[in-house]
Amino acid sequence: MPRIEIENLGLSLEADPGETLLQSLRRNGYRMRVSCRNGVCEICEVQLLQGEIRQHYPEKHLQLDADRAQPPEMVLACTCRPLSDIRVKIEGLRRPGELLVKKLLCSITAIEQLNHDVYRIRLLMPATASLSAEYYAGQYLDICLPDGRKASFSIASAPDSGRDLELHIRHMPESEMSNAILRHLQNESGVEVELPKGDCYLRAQTLSADTRLVMAAASTGFAQVKSVVEHLLANQYANPIYIYWGARVEADIYLEELPLQWAAEHPSVHFVPVVSEPENSPGWQGRTGLLPAAILEDFTDFDGVEIFTSGSPAMVYALLDACEERGFQESAMHSDVFAYAPRNKS
Repeated sequence: MPRIEIENLGLSLEADPGETLLQSLRRNGYRMRVSCRNGVCEICEVQLLQGEIRQHYPEKHLQLDADRAQPPEMVLACTCRPLSDIRVKIEGLRRPGELLVKKLLCSITAIEQLNHDVYRIRLLMPATASLSAEYYAGQYLDICLPDGRKASFSIASAPDSGRDLELHIRHMPESEMSNAILRHLQNESGVEVELPKGDCYLRAQTLSADTRLVMAAASTGFAQVKSVVEHLLANQYANPIYIYWGARVEADIYLEELPLQWAAEHPSVHFVPVVSEPENSPGWQGRTGLLPAAILEDFTDFDGVEIFTSGSPAMVYALLDACEERGFQESAMHSDVFAYAPRNKS
């Protein structure tokens, strides 16, 4: 069977006899821009660098040899069939599971103040499928202001929510960017967003039945937790879920009734709020101290545990260090911190 080498991605796959290039890509889970699928629109154009193909429309037969300095030829993935091993360059090809990042104008449908400084923002993506977007539980988006500035926020809604998006945004009066975002959301009917973003996400269908999940969030990191937990519950997964929500004072825990409701309705869900400054939280009767210490108090081993954590780099790496002392493997911890604030290991 012919092999297809995709030079710009450094990967190769097998083509079944008689398959078009597009059919081979799709069978292996790869996606690219297509439209007519009969060679008229030319949207699926790719560069043939080496090998032999036959294209039925527009009809052509090409053979590019490695030992001859031949320029690349443009062919159409939907109508060309490999007759030998081929080497191609395909722009915009998406790997299995990779989602297309889009910039959308969303309607602002509601703004609700949840506590002294956190706002719940509800957005509605466009109804037209081509102007909407997909995302995985745990990913984030960028709010794009008219002046070109951007800020990232975790998506608090689950992918199962359709066109509805939810954000939890903390207002920081000392930050001009924070003030500008809140002004725009409070005074405009729509906002431009770019999504999905982030490699810290969960797809329920990939989860093993014996996996235990620890969700460790600080402050508005609970938004990411909410998306993942609601995704799992919506798809009726029964994996044990341990939610640890750390805050400086009790007043910073802005949606405590929601995880309490999850825990009351689902035996698999456990919720542990942790306050680090109990002296500033009159009447607080719950757990106190730092988030990593609370988790280490409850887990004697981390066999089968996956940790999703959202917080400051200092908190995330402190949690990782503490868990590794108990035999935890770094590969089982998932956090956007690893991408935007990688630790210097030298």
